[in-house]
Amino acid sequence: MRNLMALLYYLCALFGCSVGGTSIEHHTVVDGVDIVDSRVRISERIARFECRSSRSGQCHYSLFRGDCPAAAPAAGAARDPRCAQPPQESFALDAGATREIVGVAPGFKVCVSDDEAAVGADCKPRGS
Repeated sequence: MRNLMALLYYLCALFGCSVGGTSIEHHTVVDGVDIVDSRVRISERIARFECRSSRSGQCHYSLFRGDCPAAAPAAGAARDPRCAQPPQESFALDAGATREIVGVAPGFKVCVSDDEAAVGADCKPRGS
């Protein structure tokens, strides 16, 4: 099924049909130096990850459930145990590389950084 969806998506693109979508840009610059520059394009249930540049030579991606809050819950508030779990998927791309994932869950949250340190759903290193 995933391959069939990808084939239909590519056929539409080949004939100039736009299926809409969303773009997520991550570009971090510190003191004039690019730390990470990434673009994620989401169309239907296909996500295309593009690592444009990274200080380390790789962009490290972590995908989380979209229904988890970005910030930690207030003191005493109930926390969904599914949101405390590790990312649903993690991977690294070399600078200049792309990757497509077919069949992604709608509304996922993506974190990207230049290092492989584990991050939480708030995109901050775990333990901070």
